[in-house]
Amino acid sequence: MNRILEISGILLLVAGVSFGSKPQGPNDPPPPPAKPVKAPPAKGGVPKQEPIPKGGARLVPPGSIAARLFRMTPEQREHALEKLPTEEARERARKDLEWFDSQPKETQEMQLRRLDRFAQLTPEQRAEVRGLIVEVNHLAPPRAGAVRQALYRLQQMNDREREATLARPAFQARFSPEELRAIRGLADAWMGPGQ
Repeated sequence: MNRILEISGILLLVAGVSFGSKPQGPNDPPPPPAKPVKAPPAKGGVPKQEPIPKGGARLVPPGSIAARLFRMTPEQREHALEKLPTEEARERARKDLEWFDSQPKETQEMQLRRLDRFAQLTPEQRAEVRGLIVEVNHLAPPRAGAVRQALYRLQQMNDREREATLARPAFQARFSPEELRAIRGLADAWMGPGQ
């Protein structure tokens, strides 16, 4: 008896599926793919942030030869590059200049603001910034990327927002004490008061 009920159930299921579907002819278009269902964001979740422009989180050493050439015309750059002592130095500077020229205007302006701010620092502060950049660039790639992204996001904030973000326990928990020291030092050096 149970076997008869099982077979009857299977037949009903097959009949129901067949009844609900239309036979597809050779010229019929294929059915549209099912749309994925997106889960709503969790209540109190983190709002989606704007993506960082390509190169926006890159740390260009402010004392590099290329950084001094960013504002020059192509002719001025070539003249300055010819004066460099080695082909290796010229090639490295050319690559940095190519990177800078390929960036969106917003990223270029950010790099130039950093250089202007760096020029206003004391020699001791400049040495500290150079050291912090070296530290960040020597972090493991995922950690260096996280620090660069944090710096980029902080640079988009006013002073009050930046200080509030740096003071948040959730922000601090994402970084080691050394990383936080680098973030704070570079944020202070590059953003400065009133930016």
